[in-house]
Amino acid sequence: MRLFVVSALFLLLRVPVFAQINIAGEWVGRYHEDQVDRVPGDVNGDYTGVPLNDAARRYAGVWDVSRIGVLEHQCQPWGAALIWRGPHQFRIWDTKNPDSQEVIAYEMFYGHFMQRRTIWMDGRPHPPAYAPHTFMGFSTGRWNGDILTVTTTHLKKEYFRRSGIPASDQMTMVEYFTRHGNLLSHVTIATDPVYLTEPFISSEDFVYMDRGNQNWIYNCEYTNETGSDKYRVAHWLPGKNEFVDDWAAKHGIPLEAAWGGAESLYPEYQPKLEAALANKTPLTVRAESQPAHVPADRQIPQGEIKTVHVQGNVYMLVGAGANIAVNVGDQGIIVVDTGNADMGDKVLAAIRQISDKTIRAVINTHAHADHTGANEQISLAGKSVNGNPATIMASEAVLAQMTEEKRPISARPLNTFFDDQRDFPFDDEAVFLRQLPNGHSGGDTFVYFRASNVVVAGDLFLTTTYPVIDSKLGGGLQGFIDGLAAIMDVTVPKHHQDGGTYVIPGHGRISDEADVVEYRDMIVKVRDRLQDAIERGLTLAQVKAEKPTLDFDRRYGSDTGPWTTDMFIEAAYNDLRQSRQGSNRP
Repeated sequence: MRLFVVSALFLLLRVPVFAQINIAGEWVGRYHEDQVDRVPGDVNGDYTGVPLNDAARRYAGVWDVSRIGVLEHQCQPWGAALIWRGPHQFRIWDTKNPDSQEVIAYEMFYGHFMQRRTIWMDGRPHPPAYAPHTFMGFSTGRWNGDILTVTTTHLKKEYFRRSGIPASDQMTMVEYFTRHGNLLSHVTIATDPVYLTEPFISSEDFVYMDRGNQNWIYNCEYTNETGSDKYRVAHWLPGKNEFVDDWAAKHGIPLEAAWGGAESLYPEYQPKLEAALANKTPLTVRAESQPAHVPADRQIPQGEIKTVHVQGNVYMLVGAGANIAVNVGDQGIIVVDTGNADMGDKVLAAIRQISDKTIRAVINTHAHADHTGANEQISLAGKSVNGNPATIMASEAVLAQMTEEKRPISARPLNTFFDDQRDFPFDDEAVFLRQLPNGHSGGDTFVYFRASNVVVAGDLFLTTTYPVIDSKLGGGLQGFIDGLAAIMDVTVPKHHQDGGTYVIPGHGRISDEADVVEYRDMIVKVRDRLQDAIERGLTLAQVKAEKPTLDFDRRYGSDTGPWTTDMFIEAAYNDLRQSRQGSNRP
């Protein structure tokens, strides 16, 4: 009897595993309820059904549909939050442990954009905040009865809707897959602290494909077809979008109803709308009350060094005050930036965990102490090929700045260059140094390791804050934009704007070209708004009152700390105003 009970309990414990439904197969969208939204697609000005906040309203309100024709956006796929909302078919299969036959992962292939996605079922943790993001993100799953629950993080900046409603790279998605015969139901709950006031819920149904088709190939090759400026950013100035109220006018509703966010999602809003239409009075959107948001990549702890392999010969060290790159070859090690002075011992220990080869050279991207503070210690711990301490390299402008600061001779970059570019071989790497004269500061340099296909950007590119413009050292807003354009000139994506050339920012997470493009786009939009304000004769106080950075503040802004939103606006405004006064423009 005891053996029977034990056997029965064992079978009961095993039931959930064997009871999991089979979701493998090929599935195609069922559009009987939402064909207009998913197939022809929503249009500019339709923001209904999404609990968007003021930042999302601003972003969507200046969105220009011609953006998809811009060089870097032509082959950009839809992200995981949007891809379900279009004409869509996908394939699912599982990968099993050959011994236990337990499912390790579900693999997905999306016919639209040929996107690949893995849903890990083996209990592995999500990557740290400084890991790369992709358009499909990093997904883990678990079965709750017959419902597959999937959690996705590490998503790139993309969209919730084709009408320009943004989805930030801080978004988290929870999905639920349920099969009923030949139907597969999919529900998404998206949480985005940058652009949503509450979770956004959407659902779709898919039908099992008894017969396959050949619509699985999406070839895209980006090209500058129009002959226009390849660096242009398509957007409207706030309040200038000529098409933003077309959808509301077509359906005879006030614009505020299409832009109402969470308030307009619930039945209580209907009487309000009817009263406004009957009395021809304007609707009002309730004021937001959202707590301050701190991006995940700004929360990386400082003081303990974390090491991550980027690709090829290149590693990134995180936690020393600024990101550090380490290139390991047969001849030895190149270190790009060295972090804060008090972190030298930990930086050296982290390098030794990677390799015990000799440190041959240190390259400084610029002069600031959070990037160069441990120069002396790292240099003295190494040896150049002529027997001296490891060479410290930088632009001539950086040496001049450190000399002005009276840094020790042994901490200064005595191996300098004047030209825009310098290159040299190091093992199987071709190392390129590109100098930008007036970006983050004067004499900024980014480093490109060609064989490893990694760019080390220094503070010419950040994922944590608005551009830090050191005006005293010659930094400027347009120089910053030019620096990002130069980085974009050497970055090449692997597949539809994912991967390929990785970019290590001065602060924040590992990125690729798509991330650099989004950052560049943000700066250009802010620049154009500031230029427009200057041409209208607005003072700095009046410019701040117009909130020129509203759509990006919850991602890059801050009211406290060493670089606030106000400091960025002020530096950018003064730089543009001085540039305009120095030109021949009326």
